[in-house]
Amino acid sequence: MELTMRTIFSVAFSILVSTVGSLGAADLAPSFSADDFDRLQKLIKPQPGESPWRDIPWLTSITEARAVAVREDKPLVIFTAADGSPLGRT
Repeated sequence: MELTMRTIFSVAFSILVSTVGSLGAADLAPSFSADDFDRLQKLIKPQPGESPWRDIPWLTSITEARAVAVREDKPLVIFTAADGSPLGRT
């Protein structure tokens, strides 16, 4: 019997589903106290200096961005996404 990736994936997925299905919701939920929550929340929030790209005054108008780039003799960076505008204006 030849094992294909599809067969291996199907068997692995079936095992995963049966294992998770045998667990209750309480087994999957993390348990931590309010103090843990506050500590973890501070850890996952962006820290000062961690994301310097947030300090850049990004422009959403291509016309305005081009004028600024020409005026300041700087390159123009255009960010887009395959499924539409990254700003959700599709």
